[in-house]
Amino acid sequence: GINAEYGKQWYQRRVREAVVSTQSTGTNLVAEYKIPLVFGAGTVLGVAGFAISKKMKTEDATRGSGVSVKWAKDPVKDYCFSHTNITESEAMKELRKITVTHPRSVMESTPDVGQFLVFLMRTIKPKIVIEVGSYTGVGLLKMAEELPADGKIFSLDISDEYANIGKPLMRKAGVLSKIDYRIGPATDSLIELKDEGYAGKIDMCFIDADKPNYPNYYKLCMNLLKPGGIIVFDNSLFSGAVVTNYHQEPCCYIHEANEKAVVDNRVTSLLLNFGDGCLILRKHDA
Repeated sequence: GINAEYGKQWYQRRVREAVVSTQSTGTNLVAEYKIPLVFGAGTVLGVAGFAISKKMKTEDATRGSGVSVKWAKDPVKDYCFSHTNITESEAMKELRKITVTHPRSVMESTPDVGQFLVFLMRTIKPKIVIEVGSYTGVGLLKMAEELPADGKIFSLDISDEYANIGKPLMRKAGVLSKIDYRIGPATDSLIELKDEGYAGKIDMCFIDADKPNYPNYYKLCMNLLKPGGIIVFDNSLFSGAVVTNYHQEPCCYIHEANEKAVVDNRVTSLLLNFGDGCLILRKHDA
């Protein structure tokens, strides 16, 4: 299982990866976008939305940002990690080790979000799933392992570079036959799935991709979702920046999706403060 010490080490690494050198980019993303360096789960994923499009240089967290970054001992967080029975296959452990060496490893979902996906999969027992933004496939593998033998998960990503990193581990885990990779703009892939007859047939969607398209993913995935189906948006709090910077990019797009969920009479919604924030929608029964 993953205990509190594992969680602490994992988040320490994420902070080190997210601090962007002012010497290498000329921009301190943390300061410029006022992204708070607080140690809630998934703190640095908010930084990733800006950083992945820039040349990044990771360095010790006490340099470059002008802020001394330490692991703040959080007994509540430690308690949560030590009382969450996360278990992972050998293939998953290997994929995590590979992913951490990738230049954009900050895009990997946090362990608590991964556990939440497993919890949902085991609760609603979906057979057809969509993931929008798979990266190397950590979340993809977690969900694919939970699918029945005749289940299918569509993996939508803009680059096959990322998919090719994870494919050998999908094969090792015995789930590669369950995965249908769709490479290209996810909005196009979602429209194609509708044209292929999947409207109203998808059990669950997990969305962890480009934030400006969150409103579009909301609309397109709702068209594909079956009654009783679930949509999960990751990074829905964007390290808390949606509270103060909701009118600025990319927070405005995340905020738009969050606001839509509040007034959408087709769904029951819940915005949770774990990971980097998860917005969960359940489409009403027909």
